[in-house]
Amino acid sequence: FLRSYVEKLLEGYPEFKKIDRAIGEEGFKIMLLLRLSPIFPFALSNYLYGVTSIEFWPFFWGTMLGFTPGTIAYVFTGEIGKSLTLESSTAQPWYIYAGALALLSGFLKIVADVATGIIESVQDEDE
Repeated sequence: FLRSYVEKLLEGYPEFKKIDRAIGEEGFKIMLLLRLSPIFPFALSNYLYGVTSIEFWPFFWGTMLGFTPGTIAYVFTGEIGKSLTLESSTAQPWYIYAGALALLSGFLKIVADVATGIIESVQDEDE
């Protein structure tokens, strides 16, 4: 309904055209990498994907798989907080949780950096 209006607004932005072309050609891959990488705020990027040429299923699966590591990190962090604040016979010493959280955080940082690098290289190829 408003797609044609928004497309006319974005015609003057060549950077958007590059991103749209990359998303159209490599939909799933780019979506997965953008969801893993914190380059764009998710709320804003959702609106932009609405006017790109990505199809529904690559968008859906790229989003689902791209959000999985962050979701696991949030759930694990909550579980750590619960284990450290409540008395439990199954709780591990605090340093086990701290080490696991450090490993998970490091892994997520590496994944985000790799995804950001790939996205930037795709943009450089389009230029």
